[in-house]
Amino acid sequence: MLNLRPLFIITIIFFQSCKQAVQHSKNALRPKTITEQIPHDTDDPAIWINEDNPEESLIIGTDKNEDGGLYVYDLNGKIIKSKTVKGLKRPNNVDIEEFEMGEEEFSIAVTTERLTNKIRIFRVPEMTPIDNGGIPVFEGEEFRAPMGVGLYKDADDQVFAFVGRKSGPADGYIWQYKLEGDAQGNITGKKVREFGKYSGKNEIEAIVVDDELGYVYYSDEGIGVRKYYADVDRGNEELALFANQNFTEDHEGLSIYQTDLGTGYIIVSDQQANKFHLFSREGSNSDPHDHQLVKVVELMTNESDGSEVTNASLGTLFPKGLFVAMSDDKTFHFYSWEDIAGENLLIAPDGLPQHTMNAIHPKYITENVVFDTDDPAIWIDKKDPSNSFIIGTDKEDGGGLYAFDLQGKIIKEKCVLDLQRPNNVDIAYDFKLNGKLVDIAVTTERSNNQLRIFSLPDMKPIDGGGLPVFTDREISDPMGIALYTDQKTKEIYAIVGPKIGPATGYLSQYKIHSSPKGTAMITKVRDFGNYSGVKEIEAIAVDNELGYIYYSDEVYGVRKYYADPKKGNEELALFGTKDFGRDIEGISIYKNDDGTGYILISDQQQNTFNIYPREGAKNAPNNHVLLKSVELLTLESDGSDVTSVAINEEFPKGMFVGMSTDKTFHIYDWRDIMSE
Repeated sequence: MLNLRPLFIITIIFFQSCKQAVQHSKNALRPKTITEQIPHDTDDPAIWINEDNPEESLIIGTDKNEDGGLYVYDLNGKIIKSKTVKGLKRPNNVDIEEFEMGEEEFSIAVTTERLTNKIRIFRVPEMTPIDNGGIPVFEGEEFRAPMGVGLYKDADDQVFAFVGRKSGPADGYIWQYKLEGDAQGNITGKKVREFGKYSGKNEIEAIVVDDELGYVYYSDEGIGVRKYYADVDRGNEELALFANQNFTEDHEGLSIYQTDLGTGYIIVSDQQANKFHLFSREGSNSDPHDHQLVKVVELMTNESDGSEVTNASLGTLFPKGLFVAMSDDKTFHFYSWEDIAGENLLIAPDGLPQHTMNAIHPKYITENVVFDTDDPAIWIDKKDPSNSFIIGTDKEDGGGLYAFDLQGKIIKEKCVLDLQRPNNVDIAYDFKLNGKLVDIAVTTERSNNQLRIFSLPDMKPIDGGGLPVFTDREISDPMGIALYTDQKTKEIYAIVGPKIGPATGYLSQYKIHSSPKGTAMITKVRDFGNYSGVKEIEAIAVDNELGYIYYSDEVYGVRKYYADPKKGNEELALFGTKDFGRDIEGISIYKNDDGTGYILISDQQQNTFNIYPREGAKNAPNNHVLLKSVELLTLESDGSDVTSVAINEEFPKGMFVGMSTDKTFHIYDWRDIMSE
């Protein structure tokens, strides 16, 4: 009788080998680096950024065996034995966050230790334990076995750990723990809530937290990705269930790539397909919880459980960001973000979106301010336009108004420093002060809830130390400002926008006039202006000659009103509602003498400016339809100003100035903008 037993064994071994030898297509992206192997079973990585020397950043990965550990790698994938922590009892997932203890701030790595039902905490980069042996989790529960972990640092710098487990109830599957330091220098944990739905199908392991937006996401394996608020006091409502189509089997590792404030990609592992699905971090224009699929990428990883990503520039190896994914062959794969992004996703090294080859280059870039640029204004010397200069805000406490010459050099004697968060600035001509006509620059001083007024060109204060605004509101916080000069009476008004305001009457308009003491003073004449309630209103511009006010309802559209209070508070137009990527920002108006021209509005996160006809359409002056969009070299521009005045030989048709988030303002020849 033929003995089939050895053949049967061989067949099983062959079948198992075939199952393990996952075949990748020719389109699979190859990693820049594959790490050295660990002894048992990789599961989840985390990236620690060395801010002093990014090239010495570290990758921490779990070996999830009963005799496992946290393995630490350099960017070449080499194990750093001196930092590796061995002897942990099935460490499953790991995450990293900044932690404050007393006067000290440092990084911590938190891992779940599944067989001891604890989370373990280590100080990074030393990898020394600071948890007094571990923090028990899911105490009193039938099912404990912690697996997933995600860390959250809220606006008050409190740190929380979200912990998932191998199995649990249909609701309250995730437990949230507040992490705090004790008198002995260890970190303790206190449960603050139970939340989160569970389908009961497989398990919940992959968890990621968006600190900036305040959301926590987790993979309900085989079902989809669930989304909740990260803050305890915002409740346990499920905000979204997405990624619930076109996955092969399990939804696994989660990570978030940030392209900008509030934008980017949520990356979800399609485990058995060796693919990653990327969804919009910001949702859609109308719904922040509508996370649409934007791309699917195939990698060379095998059945990836965990991933992590950063937009940080990590030296020559990963200058535009790093994506790390676990592979079930006991390794982690390191990918450059530009390979993941390809030609259709944004690349934002250190959070700054890159420009395309079509970006218009400025004539000049100003010298840097100290803190944070926000809004520019151009003062025209009517006697000699070549002596004109630019004023720009540095909007932090201790910031100021900076004056720049036409080549971007700081004019120190004209700078006004030590203002308390000057936000926006605008200029008006021929203000009557003590019977004399002076030009003025007016800025919002946000931390002092007032306006500051300076004479031009000497930049001397003429406001007696400041003029309070929004005194009849609970919250003042002035941000945006634009000045309107009535063409008949020559009276000058300031239109001011706050950080927070009502659905109607969001803006206030103040008449600026001379006081008996010989200083400038203001009197409120009206509240007006609709507000969507979605974000805020900061960018305001006035067309003196045509008599209109425009302002950006940031993620909604551009609103238009009469500038003359006597003409009422009717909204004349709402445009640009579908023309912008996300935030609608700085507005400036290029004016021709015949009433024509252009309204330029920043599409902030796209690094572009949308251009609309100043005069509207024929027989419809309030119909402003997009003419074109131009990409400039500015970064996330909040504010701008433009003039059609022939300034000098370099700017014979006028000048455009745009704020850039790298602490500068960019100065453009108008001809370059309109030639595109």
